[in-house]
Amino acid sequence: MNKNRSLLPRMAVNNIRKNGSTYFPYMGVSIFTMFTYFVFDLIVKNDIMWTLPKAAYAVVFMEIGFVLLGIIMVPFLYYTNSFLIKRRKKELGLYSILGMEKKHIGIMMLYESLAVYVIVMAASVLLGLLFSKLLFLLLLNLARLQVDAAFSISPMAIVDALLFYAFISGLNLFVNLIQVGKARPVELMAGSRKGEKEPGSVKLMVWSVLGLLALGTGYRLAIHAGLNSAIFNDFFMAVFLVILGTYFLFTSGSVALLRCLKKRKRYYYRAENFITVSGMLYRMKKNAASLSNLCIFATMSIITVICTVSLWLSMDSIIAYSYPRTFSVFWSGEQDEEALKAQIEQIAADTGVELTDYLEQSSITVRSAYWDGSRFRPMGENERGNYSDCSNIRMMTLDKYNRMEGSQAVLEAGEVLVFSTGMDFGYDTVFVGDNQWRIREELSECSAALKEQSNRTNRDYIFVFADQNECSLAAAVFGLGEDQKVFQISCTPAGDEESIDAFKRELKENLEGTAGYAGIEDCREDIAGQESMYGGLMFIGIFFGSIFLICLLIIMYYKQITEGFEDQKNFEIMQKVGMSDEEIRKTIKKQIRLVFALPLAGAVLHTSVGMNMVVMMMGAIANYQTRIMLTCAVAVVLVFALVYSICYKWTSATYYRIVKKMG
Repeated sequence: MNKNRSLLPRMAVNNIRKNGSTYFPYMGVSIFTMFTYFVFDLIVKNDIMWTLPKAAYAVVFMEIGFVLLGIIMVPFLYYTNSFLIKRRKKELGLYSILGMEKKHIGIMMLYESLAVYVIVMAASVLLGLLFSKLLFLLLLNLARLQVDAAFSISPMAIVDALLFYAFISGLNLFVNLIQVGKARPVELMAGSRKGEKEPGSVKLMVWSVLGLLALGTGYRLAIHAGLNSAIFNDFFMAVFLVILGTYFLFTSGSVALLRCLKKRKRYYYRAENFITVSGMLYRMKKNAASLSNLCIFATMSIITVICTVSLWLSMDSIIAYSYPRTFSVFWSGEQDEEALKAQIEQIAADTGVELTDYLEQSSITVRSAYWDGSRFRPMGENERGNYSDCSNIRMMTLDKYNRMEGSQAVLEAGEVLVFSTGMDFGYDTVFVGDNQWRIREELSECSAALKEQSNRTNRDYIFVFADQNECSLAAAVFGLGEDQKVFQISCTPAGDEESIDAFKRELKENLEGTAGYAGIEDCREDIAGQESMYGGLMFIGIFFGSIFLICLLIIMYYKQITEGFEDQKNFEIMQKVGMSDEEIRKTIKKQIRLVFALPLAGAVLHTSVGMNMVVMMMGAIANYQTRIMLTCAVAVVLVFALVYSICYKWTSATYYRIVKKMG
């Protein structure tokens, strides 16, 4: 009994060593997966993250990314395990034929799993401890956060990683034991070479209909997505439906295509075509699963990189659009504007600060006015939360507008000037409640705000009325009067941080207690918070883009080595009956080209359809640089296609080397 106890662990270790070509890539994949999971957890659980100034957004996005990472990794490692057990079935069947009981095979597999677990976790934790600080500093750099503190290691992150991989290892072992336990020795011996039964016509039709419905619904959500409160729900639903539709259509479409090619006798019975078509029919379901996974991971890689690169290139424009000026002082009611301006300029001179982008404006602001076409009205109770149909409106008189702009515009009674921060208003008249005004001119620019034509939903407006009576009439629709008028001086102080802080402090001390003073708005913290949020998004984008690409390469590699081993005997037979080495090469190239062209084409199609949703989601964070996003999309697709082609050549060479090891 003791001898058996020591024999099985030795056999387990020996099996891993002998099956190194299968086990070592699997362990490499697992190490990469757990290293990524462990580093993410280390950063999220680092005490410094909670003490960093303005890092709240970065922390939230890191936590969301960590959860998504765990969700992705479970099926991915389960998928790679399926390649491993398929390669092991013949060996395990041989053990069973030679007299080893199923329970002993199960114990041996348990020892193998334990050995892999120890190796993977030891390597993952060691690499995580070595590189986690480097990646943490990358996050701080992208989020523009500064900190002078040592990076701490959370013991709970190590525990989380150990438990997470224990769960995945246990799940894979459980599935492997069921497959081995249910199969007879002869079935195990033939398991790695067992073909798949072709689905019937009815089943194929059902798959096609389900695939078209799922993909069509997902595409419809992506194409018609708007910037509203449901944008993120629509995004996840569209992704789910596209993944589902891709799987069904790759399965039904590939089988239908292969059947069609098989019926074409003149095509099918040529040597290179016969091997290609018959080989793909032999493993049609697994082939469809691999192709759909390649397509999905390719799409995820492309879209993630597009979002990350476009966000990086657009960050300055996002900040400039959201915060045209960093500093504002507010007063309510009528004020001596010249005296206030002189007072602020004197304080700026005393504290060594230069005021740039100086602007004065006097207006009544309506928060969340509901608009329908050319009509604006107060929001009803049942419309709350529908932000896509809401806008803020600043109402001002012509004399205040001319003073702000230094212009000499003229308006007749019943006329207004209109400015939109997004796409043009586009009407000749505007209704505020039941009151109507003719639009004399729609302004293309205004000192009080920036304009982005790509902003189609989240628009604010400035209305300029001929006199105070008409301005008050419009404001009364929203329950506002002249006492809600606000005079605002905005600017961007230039100088060092200490001087700007002194300017703010002196300004507050001089103005507090004066008539109408309403407060000071310093946007520097808000800007830093947004930069932190975008930095966290870019960090997650870089991380996930890398993960999706590596997952794609791993699936490619596993697909080629497993199919290479399966096709080895077929090519050996074909060579014995006279197939030349050059014909083998042509056959392999045709087969791999067909297989890998489909996922790339599908990924490009998914990306093209999904760009509207990408634009909408970028609009949620005030990124309206559509031209940059589309340029990034074209560039990323071309670069990805190049990388994909290089991987195609590499995997085809691997496949060829395997099938050439004959005899």
